[in-house]
Amino acid sequence: MMNPHRISGARSAVHSVVPRLNPLGVHFARHVVPLLLVLRELVRRVGRMFLEPWDRFIFHRFWGKGILSTNPYFVMDSYEDARLGSAFRPAEAQASRKQPKIFAHTDTIHGTFFPQAVSMLTALFLRHTGKMVRIVTDTEVAREMNATLICYGNSDSNFTTFDIETSSEQPLCKFVFDGTGRRAFQICEQLYTIESRDGVTYDKAILLRLTNPENPNHCYVVCAGLSEWGSLAAVYFLTKKWEALHKRFDKSWQRRDFCILLDVQTGQFENAREVASLVRLAPIHEG
Repeated sequence: MMNPHRISGARSAVHSVVPRLNPLGVHFARHVVPLLLVLRELVRRVGRMFLEPWDRFIFHRFWGKGILSTNPYFVMDSYEDARLGSAFRPAEAQASRKQPKIFAHTDTIHGTFFPQAVSMLTALFLRHTGKMVRIVTDTEVAREMNATLICYGNSDSNFTTFDIETSSEQPLCKFVFDGTGRRAFQICEQLYTIESRDGVTYDKAILLRLTNPENPNHCYVVCAGLSEWGSLAAVYFLTKKWEALHKRFDKSWQRRDFCILLDVQTGQFENAREVASLVRLAPIHEG
């Protein structure tokens, strides 16, 4: 039978190791610690008061002043005829001397990812402006409208992307056919198209920002891939890197048109890699 005195002694030994605060420690715990916690919370709130207006200021410098007063528009393909864009450039197709391959082989249905793209952009604009992103199709929006347009998809499928591309007198990027009839992006003299490396398919995408010529307080942004993996990757890259892009391209607080070309592994839109970029050094407008 177990000795009860030994149990009692063990319990006494355990309780004896608990330290007791002296009067000064008790005073510190009761009065000073709460004050320090209140001070920490106050510093946090004051910091937030300064950081939030600064973030809003930087955000509107990247997008243009009009972004704080009007909703941005997400311009998507109407998907009424996804291959209609192939008729836009018959001369290019003939010049390639091959049957043009408008869409790369993929198991992804055209238009599958646009809800994810809208979700990412909506979260971004709600956080920095409190405004929702409005969704319109390329047949519903006018390019000269007084708003910021975010065009999703290349100009084979999105009429607004095509309109923006062809209206630029000095385009930063061209959407062309390569020598084999495949779609490609051209930056300067270099062509970039979908390629396979070690059995893995890599899409190409552009993130393009241009000043709205009708209203420099707004801009046009194009997030376009050769396939939809690239388009989604461009949107993700924009939402995660916009502040770094602002620091990089908007020198002396002047917005400059730029184009970034991304390399995107199929199925890995979060890990897009920048491979080329071009910036218009002299801003056409200031907004």
